[in-house]
Amino acid sequence: MKSLKVLLVALSAAALGGCGASLPSLPTTGSLLGTQPKVTPNDPLTRTMDVAATSARAIKCGYNFDPAKLKNQFITAETAANPADAVKFAQVYDTAFNGVSKALAQKGADYCSPLKVARIKLALARHLNGDYTPSPPEPSEDEGGLLSGWGGGDSSSSNKGANMQDMFQ
Repeated sequence: MKSLKVLLVALSAAALGGCGASLPSLPTTGSLLGTQPKVTPNDPLTRTMDVAATSARAIKCGYNFDPAKLKNQFITAETAANPADAVKFAQVYDTAFNGVSKALAQKGADYCSPLKVARIKLALARHLNGDYTPSPPEPSEDEGGLLSGWGGGDSSSSNKGANMQDMFQ
C-alpha cells in the first residue's frame, strides 16, 4: 500500500513537473482527438498545381474571369524566383489544369455546391490578387475527429454551405 502511494506521488510530481516544459514528442489534445491541422506544402510545384486546379474549378462553376491572364500572371511571378524552371511551370500548370478540367467534366451540376463555390471564390480571389499560397486541403465528409457529428440540431451540411456562401458575398 505504501509503495502504491509513493508511486502515485511520483507520477503526480512528474506529470505536474512537465507542465512548464514544452516537449514536442508529447501528444497534443488535437492529435488525440483527430483535429490536427493538415499542413499544405508551399513549394513551387504545389502552388502551380493549386492555381491551375482553382482556375479549372472556377470555370466549371461559371466564374467570369480571364484564365489565361491568371496563368500568365502566375507563371511570371514563379519564374521571377526560379527563371530556369519557366518551361516546367507552364507544363505542370497545363497538365494540372487539363486533368482537373477533364475530371470535372464528368461531374454533374451538383459539384458546385454552395460550400464548394465559397471555397473556389475565396481561392480565386486570392490568386487574382497575386497570393498564390496553396489553399488548405478540403476536409472529407466523414472526417472530423472524435466528437464530430455531436450536437445535431440545424447543423446540416446544406445549411453550413449556405452560411459559408453568405459569409463570402
